[in-house]
Amino acid sequence: MKVRIAFIGCGGIAGAHLSRLSELEDVEFVAFCDPVEEKAANYAKIYGGNVYGDFRIMFEKEKFDACYICVPPFAHEGQEELCIENQIPFLVEKPVHIDLEKGRKIAEKVKESKIITSVGYVLRYFDIVEQAREIIKNEKIAITRGIYYGQVPNTGWLIKKQLSGGQLIEQATHTVDMMRYLVGEVEEVFAYKFEGINNKIYSEYGYDVEDASSVLMKFDNGVIGNLTCTWLWSGYNSSVEIVGKDVIMTHQGNYLTIDRGDKKETFISNLDPMLEEDKAFIKAVRENNPAYIKSDYIDGFKTFEITIKSNYSMNEGRPVKI
Repeated sequence: MKVRIAFIGCGGIAGAHLSRLSELEDVEFVAFCDPVEEKAANYAKIYGGNVYGDFRIMFEKEKFDACYICVPPFAHEGQEELCIENQIPFLVEKPVHIDLEKGRKIAEKVKESKIITSVGYVLRYFDIVEQAREIIKNEKIAITRGIYYGQVPNTGWLIKKQLSGGQLIEQATHTVDMMRYLVGEVEEVFAYKFEGINNKIYSEYGYDVEDASSVLMKFDNGVIGNLTCTWLWSGYNSSVEIVGKDVIMTHQGNYLTIDRGDKKETFISNLDPMLEEDKAFIKAVRENNPAYIKSDYIDGFKTFEITIKSNYSMNEGRPVKI
């Protein structure tokens, strides 16, 4: 029996999932929804299914087994709640929300309902990341360093903090999540920001996101860490470095490097992590078994909480507990 899927949000990230899901024989697309119905119609022409401009109407008229929620941070307007109410498993793209308390309430409802959920922290599905987690178990780790360097992504909603949350919440969230996944839970953050360059260059577009930020993290297990972020660069670079007694481990994309001073090893993954993420979600839904999911909504909310409370710290000039 095929898993019947509906999509809410039909932008680029939805297309990335669709191209991979279409490779799976046990998947059927039944509906596509986007406020710009033309976007939904374009995917429906390729993959089949009905077209909607309002997800509430889609829920009334369609029957499906799982839902993909691929909307921008500001556009979470009850999609998750409706899935929970109808006991529909869902995969939501990161970040899970833009409002801390609304996200927390959804996490509480997910916990009560016990439905299967997944959050698009795709890096977790690299085999080398699991390899790193196994190695770390036997190491004495002290510090971790994350970097997210990129350029201004576009002149739309991403550069407006009220809509995206900023570079830390919307984009560096993958780096924060990898630091959590490899090192442990974060107990406290203290952040600073730098601004005044990009907002002048992109003033006509309403740019109001910080140019750069630095977040100091204190982990529950005593490890300390920092994350540096910027949109002042002209390319893209994201990595996580972990330092312990006589070892430095670095994860960057599909590369994992283990440096022990006298010996340095580099491992390369050939997996498509998004395909693995989608396969895991579909398998979890089909078997009603959440064990295949590496980041459910409750877990994904924890990463979101770190990023949004780092923003609080930037604005308030004080440490903030997680």
